[in-house]
Amino acid sequence: MRKDTYQEQDEYIDLGRLFMTLWHHAGMILLCGILCAVLGFLYSVVFITPLYESKAMMIVNPGQRDIVTSDQINSAEKLVDTYSVIITSDTVMDQVISNLSMEHNYKEDVKFVGVEPVNGTQVMEISVLATDPQVAQKVCTQITQVAPGVIVQAVKAGSMELVSAATLNERAVSPNRLKNAFFSFLGGFLLSSVVILIYSLLNSRIKEGKDLQQDGLILLGIIPAYRGD
Repeated sequence: MRKDTYQEQDEYIDLGRLFMTLWHHAGMILLCGILCAVLGFLYSVVFITPLYESKAMMIVNPGQRDIVTSDQINSAEKLVDTYSVIITSDTVMDQVISNLSMEHNYKEDVKFVGVEPVNGTQVMEISVLATDPQVAQKVCTQITQVAPGVIVQAVKAGSMELVSAATLNERAVSPNRLKNAFFSFLGGFLLSSVVILIYSLLNSRIKEGKDLQQDGLILLGIIPAYRGD
């Protein structure tokens, strides 16, 4: 029992020493974190191309009847997944690219085109990410104009109607510079802490008499440093 108590005390002392080591180097750790945060922010500004998003909404109509039944609504919800695949297919996108004369710069300007159902309904949201807000809106608008004809021709039934036109968002959605700066700060903070702890554990030099006392050793005396005249 007494041996276990000594072991627990030694572990407590070791943890205390590690904490004090970090505390003594708190300024350096904080400085490393701030430096990494600044570098992360500058990297986001200089090297990461901003992306702008445009969104549009369309609704799926399973049939041409004036009276819409619950079965038709359920069928429309299932058709959303099928229509999503068709919208992002080469058949639609090639026509969009041709209409906008973007054969040479489409891959450089447009980074993402996606379609998602809205809360499990028969409404789908089309989103486009591009390096220019005007380009994102134009591509999204063309998709809403080209897709209905291609879908009707492919499925041979139903239709699509525009719910909300493509938006123009001049505020970049990516990168999140503050988020990148925060994670850079966190990475620098943790990395510097780990380096300091490892150095402290591997450094077996005794600098002061209290270092002996912390290791359970007795200080017999101190030899003063000799300085010649």
